[in-house]
Amino acid sequence: MVKKRWVIGERDPVLENHLSRELNIAPLVSRILINRGIKDVLSGSEFLHASPSSLIDPFLLNDMEKAAAFLIQAIHEKRRILIYGDYDVDGVTASALYLEFFRKLGVDADLYIPDRVSEGYSLNEAAIHKARSRGFDIILTADCGTSSIGPIRLAQGLGMDVIVTDHHEPPEELPQAFALINPARHDSTYPYKGLAGVGVAFKLVQAITQMLELRGQKSEQNALSSYLDLVALGTIADVAPLTGENRVFVKEGLALLTAEKRTGIAALKEVSGIAGREVTGGTIGFILAPRINAAGRLSKAETAVRMLTTRDCREARGIAASLDQMNQERQRIESRIRDEVREKISREIDIDKEKVIVMASREWHQGVIGIVASKVVDEFYRPCILISLQEDGSGKGSARSIPRFNIYKGLEACSDLLDRFGGHKYAAGLTIKSANIPLLRERLSAVITERLAEEDLTPQIILDAEINLDEISFPLLKEMGLLPPYGMANPEPVIVTKGLRIMEPKIVGRDHLKMKLKKGNVYLDSIGFSMGSAYNDIVTSGREIDIAYTPELNFWKGTYGVQLRLKDLRPADGNR
Repeated sequence: MVKKRWVIGERDPVLENHLSRELNIAPLVSRILINRGIKDVLSGSEFLHASPSSLIDPFLLNDMEKAAAFLIQAIHEKRRILIYGDYDVDGVTASALYLEFFRKLGVDADLYIPDRVSEGYSLNEAAIHKARSRGFDIILTADCGTSSIGPIRLAQGLGMDVIVTDHHEPPEELPQAFALINPARHDSTYPYKGLAGVGVAFKLVQAITQMLELRGQKSEQNALSSYLDLVALGTIADVAPLTGENRVFVKEGLALLTAEKRTGIAALKEVSGIAGREVTGGTIGFILAPRINAAGRLSKAETAVRMLTTRDCREARGIAASLDQMNQERQRIESRIRDEVREKISREIDIDKEKVIVMASREWHQGVIGIVASKVVDEFYRPCILISLQEDGSGKGSARSIPRFNIYKGLEACSDLLDRFGGHKYAAGLTIKSANIPLLRERLSAVITERLAEEDLTPQIILDAEINLDEISFPLLKEMGLLPPYGMANPEPVIVTKGLRIMEPKIVGRDHLKMKLKKGNVYLDSIGFSMGSAYNDIVTSGREIDIAYTPELNFWKGTYGVQLRLKDLRPADGNR
């Protein structure tokens, strides 16, 4: 097992007790809220009881009123709208949302998503010329466009109006689009910055709907809530923070995904073997999103949009089956590349001394290297850039990072070495001349050395509290049920309990560690997924252990019981 630093924050007992009393929750739950940055009663109540009534006025976003009014006028004038999306799940869901919304309003709307390999991310000039030749008047972007200065200038020059809806980090100079809606704009005063691309798309649809209602054109068949399954999918898949508005979107959207209101979702759940089951953030991250993403990685992302918008069960099942097959092929390619990267790391890199992993190959599929980079970061805890070398001497790369290093800002410091780049704190894409790759590795390593302390390059577990086993109860776990959905900025609570005796340890399934843990007169079941290596390292030593875990209710053989899902463990006398 990789050694991790256990980090527990300072307590504020006075605030803990205040929130506990005013919100009628256990002190442990109030402490978890404080650790999430929630330090007043109003914020705590909104977090615990998130509802659509707390959504923010969409017109607080820059250019929103201008864009919504323009699009309503365009609808009346029957102008043609091209939705220009991105090929990841965020872009696919944003595109599907727009396509469904405008078609319900009778708009002649169509879709264009660039090919990941041959065209790359965001707007490009060839696609702009194609849109003009097909007679489109308006281009509406979904999850892209903030950095597309040249292509947008071309589109405007050809007589097309461009409205950008995006959430990616903006460059210093913004493109001269008719409207640019992005909460990350440097001049934005929108109170919530964490929207994913599909969240920004929803805000535009919300604004248009409100404007139409003010004009007496309310449409029940276009109810805003019906799009929240798409918003939840894209928000979780893009690892956006599950706070503020996103928390509302995801909480409502997960219920719709569970209910399978959308034909394409029902088909995708069926082919994934989870028909009729509850959808959680984990279901999206590990089951649904990879299949939707597979279309943009290995084929055409429009296929996934079609699945999400069709009402034809046969078509939906056919596309879902195709996506499942693509995902299996993606897994095979990913496994091969990951093995090659590991081998190169062992042969070429002293991981204890290197600050960043930058590698390139002609054999690596451009559509898959982003996933591999994420897994390399998880395994080696270093920022990672993997680059697919092209025949023309350039390289197209995917970058992923650790929590303490903003990879977008890191690439910004190396921008003179790059042809193009874009993204956000944890993930970015780039284009680079192959001759500059060694220079990028050297420069980025220097930037990381300058900006991070050595301990930032050691994985850590953030602990919410230390408690005793006898403090865990059914009422407590019921209250903790108010805390999901979990994800970025709202992680699962992790608790520490020290000095436990091990009883009945065994390996079950595929390398999972199962055992009973005892202290005093209390003992509880625990499970550590993929933690079999700890059996020989720690468990068989006979010593007492400290554990970091998430307590949960486990349904087994018709009854509920308390189970501790282990995150890490160590000898009780082996503090790190």
